[in-house]
Amino acid sequence: MSLPDRIAVLIPEFPGQTHSFFWREIEALAASHGIGAQIVSTRLAPKPVWHDWVGQAAAIQLYPVPRADLARLAPDLLAALPRLAADPDIRRILRQPRAWAFVLMALRLARICKARGLTHLHVHSCANFALIAALCHRISAIPYSLVLHGPLSDYGPDQPFKWKGASFVFVITETLRAEVAGVMPDMMAKVSVVPMGVDTDLFGPPAAPRPDAPDPFGWFCCARLNRVKGHDTLIEAAGLLRARRPGLRFRIRIAGEDEQAGTGYHRDLDAMIAAAGLGEAVALLGSVTQDTVRNELQAADGFVLASRHEPLGVAYMEAMACELPVIGTDAGGVGELITQGQDGLLVPPGDAEALAGAMARVMENGELRQSLGKAARRRILADFSSRRSADALAAALAGGKP
Repeated sequence: MSLPDRIAVLIPEFPGQTHSFFWREIEALAASHGIGAQIVSTRLAPKPVWHDWVGQAAAIQLYPVPRADLARLAPDLLAALPRLAADPDIRRILRQPRAWAFVLMALRLARICKARGLTHLHVHSCANFALIAALCHRISAIPYSLVLHGPLSDYGPDQPFKWKGASFVFVITETLRAEVAGVMPDMMAKVSVVPMGVDTDLFGPPAAPRPDAPDPFGWFCCARLNRVKGHDTLIEAAGLLRARRPGLRFRIRIAGEDEQAGTGYHRDLDAMIAAAGLGEAVALLGSVTQDTVRNELQAADGFVLASRHEPLGVAYMEAMACELPVIGTDAGGVGELITQGQDGLLVPPGDAEALAGAMARVMENGELRQSLGKAARRRILADFSSRRSADALAAALAGGKP
């Protein structure tokens, strides 16, 4: 099978803080395999993050549907109804009124693909966008594929319907592959483990060596502000360090925002920082661009993220690629990325005592920082480059195994 010239890459609520790794994959797909890609999104993100590459991406938003398009979609809907009604799964889904909005978006997606010569839909979601792609496939016969980035329970109902028409499905960890095998064993023939990757040219160590004895020690953390990311555990650990090891001076800079554009969990963390008297030691930076993340990583002395659950962790990868000593949690698929004591340190999720101990160990031991950082970058170069996922996608599009 020959490779397509252009595909659609479907990303919900674009552009978001974590979307840079999608763009890196798209760039690698074009550079290494000559496959062009058009980003299509469900809608504009509620609080967009305007990375420097977003203008170049020229994403198309499916919603809201322009009024002029509604008239053009009416005959398409009438033509598609018999095909949709013939499928019992679709009939069941369409008993929910909101599902008709997904049908309209699927019809509009089919029109966009035809007009722009997009011959495959690669969906970075197994939620509503997967349903839209599956409906588009039934309507137009355009093939599609899915990527599972987290536990199936996070992506809503109708998973068997979303998956059964897909040409192939990527899951980012062996942990997720095992979950799918337990829930949908009949789908496993089309499932491959393909981790996300990072641009190891963009994310690398700083030009000048990091100081041997930084004072204060600079920690960086990057994750959306949500309880699952464990920022409260990190703040608690910072309080323990301040009380028990006053001679260890440090700063923690946390990049990320909550789902309420700073009016939700952000305020809870602000209150926690103030109550612990850590206002000068812990800073919440809000949403930041890819360039800011890279600059923060290169200026930092260490990276810490205390997630209660993490499917794999692009933030860890970026820090490791920048040759930083990384502290994470033994949660979700992180253990498939970080080998304890070799290329990072892992602590139990929610354990502020253990986290404080690991942070102190890194701050006090320059040789450990050096060995962890160098091993971390080697690990990313070997197994988690963005070129790897682009190669896997190209192979799958050609009909082979990733």
